[in-house]
Amino acid sequence: MFCSFFYVLLSYLIRLSMSLPNWVLAYKEPKTEIRFIKGGYYKYAVEYKYNSEKGRTDKITKGLLGKLIEDKGFIPSEKNSLKEKSYQIPRVDIKIYGLFKLFCELLAEDLNSLLLLFDVDIVHSLLSIAMMRFAYQCPLKRIPYLHAHDYCSEEWAKNGLGDKKITATLRFIGENRSKLLAWMKSRIGMPASVADNFVMIDSTHIHSLSENIHVNSKGYNPQHNYDPQIRLMYIMSAQLKQPVYYRLVNGNITDVTSMKKCVEEFGTPNVVFVADKGFYSKQNTTDLQTNKLYYIIPLYRNNKLIDLSPLQKANFKKETKNYFVYQDRVIWYYEYENEDQKIITFLDEGLRVEEETDYLLRTKTHPDECNETEFYEKINQFGTLSLVSHLSEQKTPQEIYIAYKQRNEIEIMFDAFKNFLKADKTYMQDRYVLEGWLMANFIAMIAYYRLFIALKENELISKYSPADIVEMSKSIYKFKIGETWTLSETTKKTIQLFNKLKIDYLN
Repeated sequence: MFCSFFYVLLSYLIRLSMSLPNWVLAYKEPKTEIRFIKGGYYKYAVEYKYNSEKGRTDKITKGLLGKLIEDKGFIPSEKNSLKEKSYQIPRVDIKIYGLFKLFCELLAEDLNSLLLLFDVDIVHSLLSIAMMRFAYQCPLKRIPYLHAHDYCSEEWAKNGLGDKKITATLRFIGENRSKLLAWMKSRIGMPASVADNFVMIDSTHIHSLSENIHVNSKGYNPQHNYDPQIRLMYIMSAQLKQPVYYRLVNGNITDVTSMKKCVEEFGTPNVVFVADKGFYSKQNTTDLQTNKLYYIIPLYRNNKLIDLSPLQKANFKKETKNYFVYQDRVIWYYEYENEDQKIITFLDEGLRVEEETDYLLRTKTHPDECNETEFYEKINQFGTLSLVSHLSEQKTPQEIYIAYKQRNEIEIMFDAFKNFLKADKTYMQDRYVLEGWLMANFIAMIAYYRLFIALKENELISKYSPADIVEMSKSIYKFKIGETWTLSETTKKTIQLFNKLKIDYLN
């Protein structure tokens, strides 16, 4: 009988703990849990970590935050209060300055436009988070310490950047999509000179290990990984040579479905989807045309749609007479239709010679993969590129070819997002905080891309990567003499390098 009473009491307590009163629910925050224990309500800090062995996310209790009393509210735990006080960051009189200067110079065009849309405190907190992602690729929990030891803390978020402020900033940014969209549109301006040029669109996937948001779903990706993921749609301006738009979509939504929505939201004309090899199918082109989306899709060289017969003629060039120069190389081309698809085949003679030579050499070193019989079968394929596109009425073959080659710009952007920013996974438990985090990464990616372009335009990309410049910037400090911040000594070589990139640390 005692056991029966015990189980009834236990069942009652469990039901009671599952239905918290409204006044208690008011104190519920992300990464916290409220428990009913011995007639009282207690608030605990929790975190979620993916357990690869169990194949699920485990909840981990970090510690007691305090007690909830209806007429007194939240009463912090003395032990936790002491812990927070002991963690207070001390005054720092030597701070990294180079990163702040580099980041500000790279984003000089965008800082004022952000301030026109958001409160100063929100913008400065967001920029601080973006800069720490740009410089350290760090998780949110490390940002308060890094921020305090960087000179940006003298200009941005001067009162400190704690965990709660970071979360509140990201959530506010994530909840205001219309303002983010206005900022993105203001960056491109959409004048005729830009709208008339190609704006390319593509997507990438990010693994999401959260069970508390509803945009992560099992979906397809090129790595054939079907773990829960989200998708990021990006629009890249070929004219501005930088990303200009992003949007988060569910992980199981197809590209074509999302592209139309992105184009409608962004509102810029002439957005072109520049695909990679393997995307082509009759259904995909039909879907793109149905949704009134422009496209450029490369074909595998063994695709039956490709007509190589013109190249078999000895007087091909004399009959065609169609060519242009791209990066000091002559590109020949011819246009035709096959199965209602408009196709342009390009021939790069320089590439053809390189590929023929490489293949013949491989017949000696890798005879199991290459042989002379196949060489003669493929001889007309070497150096060719065939593109399916319905843009031939609006754009010349040369413009279409250049637009496809600019796809490399998108690949650089995605490489930066996943490898430089290390943003290929997310553990965010709140949809709106995730949206804000993506905005911080978007700003960091713009800075990365501008640095990459600066290195490329100054012919320094073979010697330095963007990561190299970021690391060199970390060696430039400011320290206090009395109450005045003074710039540390810097080598002449470093100053000359940064001057080439139009980064003047002395002013």
